[in-house]
This record gives sequence, structure tokens and C-alpha cells, in this order.
Amino acid sequence: MEKPELVFSDLGVGKKFRTLTYPVTMDLVRTFIEVVGDDNPLYEKGLRDGAIAPPGLAAIYARLSYLQDHVMPAGGVLAKQEFEFAAPIRVGDTLTVNAEVVESYVDEKARKRVTQLIHARNQRREVVTTIRLSVIWPK
Repeated sequence: MEKPELVFSDLGVGKKFRTLTYPVTMDLVRTFIEVVGDDNPLYEKGLRDGAIAPPGLAAIYARLSYLQDHVMPAGGVLAKQEFEFAAPIRVGDTLTVNAEVVESYVDEKARKRVTQLIHARNQRREVVTTIRLSVIWPK
């Protein structure tokens, strides 16, 4: 079954998305490191002993958190993104990720703007990442 587009009219302030459960596996981290080209020795050490995963993984689970049941319409523009890293993510962690719309409005140039606040917690319920994404929504 094809997922429906996530349109602006569905993105009112207070809209909450289904919780995303995101396991941080060795394969996921290895693939991320290869694709991004991040050769930081700290992450390589993490692959060997589970010490730490790249914080850039946040960009993946942030987007997945609100697109589990929908697809993004073509033409959106990421206007701003802010990441606050509160604790390291480790190989073997299972993250729970929650997204909520905190701003939704049409600006003076008739652009549809949406800001989402996304929190990721590890299995100990510790916040590991807080993400604020501001998007010019296409539809």
C-alpha cells in the first residue's frame, strides 16, 4: 500500500506523530559511516566495542519520525535545523523518537511553514537528542 502525502493541512500545532522505535545496530552505524565518509576514529572504536555512534544519525531518525506513515511531497525546503546532543548514542541502544508540530503558519510571502520538535530517548529514557526542524512545506 502506497503511503499518502503529508500535507500542510494535516500539520496543525500540537500534531503528534506515532512513536518511532529505532534500533542502533552495528550494520546501521557502519553503513552511515561509509556513506557519509566520516572516518573519525572515535566512531570506528565504537564499532569495535560499542562505545559511541555518530551523532549525525539524528538526521535519519528525525525525518523518519514524522514520515513513518506518509511521504514528503516534492518541493519542500529545509529552512533550518537545530540539534542538541544531550548524551552519546551507542551501538546497541534502542531509541524512541517522538515528533510534534510546534509551529504551523503561512508567512507574508504565502509560504507554508512548519516547525517540528523531535525528542529521541534511549532505552533508559534519557534524552539523547532534541531536534528542531523548520520546513517550507510544499503542499
